Amino acid sequence: MIKKVRKIFDEIINYFCWEVEFELRSPPKEIKFDFSTNLPLVVSKKYKILPKKVFEDIKNEILKKFKGIFIDINFSPAGFLNFNLSLNFYLNEIIEIFKNKEGYLKSLNLEDVLDKKLLLEFVSANPTGPLHIGHGRCAVLGDVLGNIFKKLGYDLKKEYYINDRGRQIDVLLASVIDSILKFDDVIVEEKIKVWSQEIIKETKYKGEYINDIAKKLKEKFLEINLKNINMIKKFVIETIMEDIKSSLRSFKVEFDNYFYETSLYDSYETEKIKEILLKKSSKEESLVEYKDGALWFKSQQLAEDDKDRVLIRSNGEPTYFFSDIVYHYNKISRGYNWLINIWGTDHHGYVDRLKGACRTIFNLLGLNYRLDIILYQLVSLIKDGNRISMSTREGNFISLYEVIKEVGSDVTRFFLLTKSPNTHLEFDFDLAKEHSLKNPVYYIQYAHTRCCGILKEIKKMPDKEQLINSIQENCKILKQKEIELIKELCLYSEILQVCIEKFSAHHLCNYLIDLARIFHKFYEDCRVISNDSKVIYYRLFLVIVSKIVLSDALEILGIEAPQRM
Repeated sequence: MIKKVRKIFDEIINYFCWEVEFELRSPPKEIKFDFSTNLPLVVSKKYKILPKKVFEDIKNEILKKFKGIFIDINFSPAGFLNFNLSLNFYLNEIIEIFKNKEGYLKSLNLEDVLDKKLLLEFVSANPTGPLHIGHGRCAVLGDVLGNIFKKLGYDLKKEYYINDRGRQIDVLLASVIDSILKFDDVIVEEKIKVWSQEIIKETKYKGEYINDIAKKLKEKFLEINLKNINMIKKFVIETIMEDIKSSLRSFKVEFDNYFYETSLYDSYETEKIKEILLKKSSKEESLVEYKDGALWFKSQQLAEDDKDRVLIRSNGEPTYFFSDIVYHYNKISRGYNWLINIWGTDHHGYVDRLKGACRTIFNLLGLNYRLDIILYQLVSLIKDGNRISMSTREGNFISLYEVIKEVGSDVTRFFLLTKSPNTHLEFDFDLAKEHSLKNPVYYIQYAHTRCCGILKEIKKMPDKEQLINSIQENCKILKQKEIELIKELCLYSEILQVCIEKFSAHHLCNYLIDLARIFHKFYEDCRVISNDSKVIYYRLFLVIVSKIVLSDALEILGIEAPQRM
C-alpha cells in the first residue's frame, strides 16, 4: 500500500523537478495521522525554500490530482507532512487481499525482484557440538527472512556453510580420541595418541556429547590409525551434523543446500583464486605479496583494513579468511548476485575485512553482486528467575533441542524473533511455557481460532461478489473498531517489506500482536453473526481477510495457525 502512496509523491517530485530522497512511514502514536513524510524538510534544505512553502506547494498539487485519496493534510515542524488516506483507498487495498491472497504480495513487488537471485547463508555453526539457543536465534531469523523474501516473489535459496577443516575440527577430533582412549577394545596408533594429547593440552571440547560420539565411533572402528584417520574425522563431523540437522528439523528449519568448506579445495577453486590474485598482481596494482613464506593480501592498502592479512600460511595451509573469499566467489559463480550472511556478533571485527577484500578482488574480476552481513546478538536463558551460563567448549549449555522439547517449536521461534538482531535477547522460560493469553503466541493464535470459529457457524457462505459489494456499500456505517481493523490489515505488505529492508523479523511479530489485539476488540464490540444480512456480510468479509493475513503471517513465521484451541 505504501508503495502506491510513494508513487504519488514521486510524481509530485517529478512535477516540481526536485531531486531528493525522502522518508514515508507511520508516525509516532502521539501524532494522530496514518502516515508522515519528511519531504518538505529535505526539499527545504536542498533548495533553500521555507518548509511551509514546500508543504503548501505539495498540498495544492495533491488537492488538484489526488483529492480522493488524501482526506487530511497537516504540516508539523520542522518540516513534516502528515496525512490520512481515504477509507475508499483502504477498502480497495483490502479487497485486493481478499481477491488475490498470496498473489497479492507478489504482485506488489514485481519490479524489485527482476534479475535478483539471492543466496541466504545462516547458522553455519562449526560442526563441533550441538546447536544451542544462540544458534536457534540465527536459525529462525534466517528461516523467516528467507520465507518473507520468497513470499514477496524473490528467487532465494537457503544455505548452511560447514567449516569441516581447520583448527576447530582438529580440536574436536582430538577431544573424541581422548574420550575413546577409555575403551580397552579400541586400538589407537601411538602417533595419533601423541597428536591428540598435544592438542588437548591447550584446549578441548567437553560434555557428554563427546563421549556419545566416542561410543558411536567405537561401534564402527576398532582401530584408529594414520590410514583411516580422515574417515574417522568425516564420521565425527557427520555424526555432529546429523544431530544439528535433526535439531533444525524439529525447529522447522530446512536448508536448500549444505555446503562443505572442503569442497572448495576438492574443486581447486582455491588454486583458481590464488592464480587470479598472483596474475593481477603481476600486471596491475599488487594485491598480494609473499612474506616470511606466507601469501599476504594487502588489505591495509586495498580494503581499508588495519593491517595486511595472511591468505596462505607458510606451511601451505589456507586461512579461514582465504576460504571465505573463495566461498563468496563460489556463490557468485553459481549465479547468485545478492549474498546475505547472518553471523554472530563475535564476527563484528571481521565484517569490514571480508567485505573490503571481496569488493577489491571481485570488482577487478568484473563481478556484479551485493553482499549484506547481518550480525545477531547473544541470547540469555532465564529460568526460575536466574540466568543460565553457557559454554559449548566446556559442555555447559542447554541445547536448542532441549528448549524446543520443553516449550515447543512455535513459542521458541516467536520468542527468538521478538527483538532486532542487533539487540541482546533474554529468553524467559517461565513466560514461554505459559499456556494463556499472557503468552503472545497463544494470543495471536487465539485470534486465528476465533476467525475459524465464526466461519464454521455460517451455514451458507455468501459468494465473493456479495461480500465485496457489502463492504463497499456500507462503508459509511462502519464502526471505529472495524475501520481500525481494515487499516491494520492493509499494513501487512508494508511490514513484510520493512522486515527485509531492516533484515529483522521482529517487525512482523509486533505487527501480529497489534493485529490480534485489534481483532479481539473488533470481535468483542462488533457481533458478526446476526439476523441483519447487511451487517453480517461485511463483517464476514473482515473476518475472512483477517484469517488470510493471520494464517499467511503465521506460516511465514513457521508457527501453527490452529483452527481451535
